[in-house]
Amino acid sequence: MKSTYSLLLPALLFVNSFGRELTIKSRTLETSLELDATFIPEQPTLFKIEPDQWSQFIIAELVEHGSSVKKNQSVITFEAEDYQRHLAETKEDAKVRAIALAKAERQLADFKTNTPRVLEGLKLAHDRAKESLDYFTLTGKALQEEEAIETLKRSQRSLSYQEEELKQLLKMYKEDGITEETEEIILKRQRASVKSAEFSVKKAELNSKWALEKTIPRQAVDLQRTYADALLEYETGKINLPRAVEEATLAFSKTQRSHTKLDQDQRELIDDSTLMNLKAPTNGIIYYGKIDENSWTIDGTSKYLFKAGSVPSNTVFMSFIPNTNTLTLQGAISQKELLKLPSEVKGTASVEGLEETTFPVALTRVDSAPNSSGQFGLGLSVELPKDSSIVTGMKGKVRLITYRKENAISIPPNAITRDSDKSTVKLKMADGKHETREVKTGRSVNGNIEILQGLEVDQVIFVPGDANTFTKDSAE
Repeated sequence: MKSTYSLLLPALLFVNSFGRELTIKSRTLETSLELDATFIPEQPTLFKIEPDQWSQFIIAELVEHGSSVKKNQSVITFEAEDYQRHLAETKEDAKVRAIALAKAERQLADFKTNTPRVLEGLKLAHDRAKESLDYFTLTGKALQEEEAIETLKRSQRSLSYQEEELKQLLKMYKEDGITEETEEIILKRQRASVKSAEFSVKKAELNSKWALEKTIPRQAVDLQRTYADALLEYETGKINLPRAVEEATLAFSKTQRSHTKLDQDQRELIDDSTLMNLKAPTNGIIYYGKIDENSWTIDGTSKYLFKAGSVPSNTVFMSFIPNTNTLTLQGAISQKELLKLPSEVKGTASVEGLEETTFPVALTRVDSAPNSSGQFGLGLSVELPKDSSIVTGMKGKVRLITYRKENAISIPPNAITRDSDKSTVKLKMADGKHETREVKTGRSVNGNIEILQGLEVDQVIFVPGDANTFTKDSAE
């Protein structure tokens, strides 16, 4: 990249021992910027695989680089056998998942229905345990103790009755003086009844003691523990059962989201089928590689753009150029060149092989940020004939006119004296003397300084320095 400048400034030089005199003449001042540029289509279609699920894109067929294609003609097709098999498996999995999700939904509904019932059962057990404990404490315990004592007393009374009856029988039979066989049997039976009553008293004493000392106190302890357990289960159920319902609901929601995600994955996999056969959107030409707003890049595509090659995802591998597309020129300039570039720039472009022809160009775009090489991309419109043989990817030499002014005045920089913020020159007057004249300077063009105000054509200025030192551009 280089900048070239042209300056035509004929002058009459008068040389003396202290420098030279220069007669001011006006000429056209012009600066230009030259750069290399590439012909790029204005609106190419980029082919890029952006799958949602499928990842294996093995090439089955593809057109060659530079091929002309018709609308809806296949540009590239991929092996689909593995894809179809995987899709069939996902559809079967979807049916199984639908059944499992329905079962899980029913289980959650049953759990939500049964949980209040379980909590109601815990409350019922708690209430009954409390009623039993309260009844035992207030009534049952004293009643059982009284019953144990009364049972013992009843046995004792029964023994007393049996003993008294035996005593009366003996007394009655003794008064008769004779004990008959029947009477003997009756006495024997009565003595047995006394024995049985004595055993009942003994047994009642033991049972009464055991009931009072063991059974009744233990029952009190058991009822208290049963109530405490029922209370704990009920209080815990009131806290944990709602939590369990919430946990089950969240678990089902998570499962549901998982199923929804898998269903979405399946839909995306189905949508990926459109990537298995890419077609031309209209009539045009296929280029391998990527065409962007700055350049055409084909590097790297040779590693996979062939039959059985694997095309990487999210990478532009082909570009399609419609036959109706307009070519532009794309290039890049340095920061220094950018800062000197006016907003509206025109120029010409030439192409190697067509040196006798130039094509009008105009600046249409300048990037606001540099690329990784520190260059700023720019775009140019170019006027090409309808039957032009120029195609995408060809190179051009661009010459942009960055500054042009008719009837401009410029002088050598050593003719100017700069003091603070003033610029002055020595102007030769009619009497031959020199007068200091303030001037307003413009841009530097090929070693000379443009004078915007302060000098006029045909005036003569003094240029200090070696009388034999001047350039061809500064003299006519």
